[in-house]
Amino acid sequence: MKEPHNYRKVGYGMIVVSACLAIIGVLQITIGGDVLYGDKIIRAKTLEFEECKANNDYESPECLKFKDAHTLEVCMANYDLKSSECRKFTTWVESQIFEDCRANKDIESPQCQKYIGKFDLESEGT
Repeated sequence: MKEPHNYRKVGYGMIVVSACLAIIGVLQITIGGDVLYGDKIIRAKTLEFEECKANNDYESPECLKFKDAHTLEVCMANYDLKSSECRKFTTWVESQIFEDCRANKDIESPQCQKYIGKFDLESEGT
């Protein structure tokens, strides 16, 4: 039987594994004592978003990143499928309309007419 001679590949693999373990160790030393490190980051970003929302300021440089989220929220609240700023959120708005029609068992309103047949009202206990 022939010996495979793959010691070089095994050595490289061992170096990669040890490097990954070293990186994990360095991370443990730097942020290991702060178990809420990720939670603090999320809370800071949430606070930043809430301040932008409270001031209705989505044009300043620090709030510009939240502009799309605000636009999506407005488009979904108004069921807006026609305006140019809501065009890229069409899928989400249609999904919201469908879910509202299904939840309210609405087959009468004009916006719900195109979803008749997509959901079964009898199976939901009407």
